[in-house]
Amino acid sequence: MMKKLVYIFMLMLLFTACKKENNARDFKGTYTGTFRTIVNQNIVSTDFEMTLIDKTFKVNKGTKLASGAFKVEDTKSVTFADQNTWTADFDWNLILNGTYIYEAKGDSLILTKSLTIASDVNPSITYQYRLKRSKQ
Repeated sequence: MMKKLVYIFMLMLLFTACKKENNARDFKGTYTGTFRTIVNQNIVSTDFEMTLIDKTFKVNKGTKLASGAFKVEDTKSVTFADQNTWTADFDWNLILNGTYIYEAKGDSLILTKSLTIASDVNPSITYQYRLKRSKQ
């Protein structure tokens, strides 16, 4: 009986140990791709590049060249804290700042922030980065 329990335990351990994690926590590297603003399924896309090193980020190409610190909160969200001073004459959501839902698979990284405005007049807006690691 004890042998069977040990055998069953080893099988369970084998199956749980082989679980592949789709969302990687090590974002180190340079990522290139696009930054997309989606309003009512209308997409505006611009080229984007950023570098992530030692819990810091720097936007090298994009709508706003932000920089600062980032922290992976859990297996689904990451928070960016921009350290720059900005004027108030544009949509601050164009800055890589705040909490994003992430999906990481292989060398791909997708960051998404969705805003739903409580009004029938204003649409929901999604800000999304669709990136691939180009350098490590």
